[in-house]
Amino acid sequence: MPTLSAPRLLTFLVSAVLIGLAVASLYTRIPMVGKTVVAHRQWFFIGAYVLLALGVTTRSL
Repeated sequence: MPTLSAPRLLTFLVSAVLIGLAVASLYTRIPMVGKTVVAHRQWFFIGAYVLLALGVTTRSL
């Protein structure tokens, strides 16, 4: 069983930004990256969760 630790601040912030973009695309129009986020919203959610899970299980991320 791997030991769990808090993710680094940068890992947490990147994950939070990915989730924030995905949630914001549900309610508002996002300039510049909006079409990409809307088209691949589920992958933004999955990517943010995977990044955060990797940050918790590995010390270097």
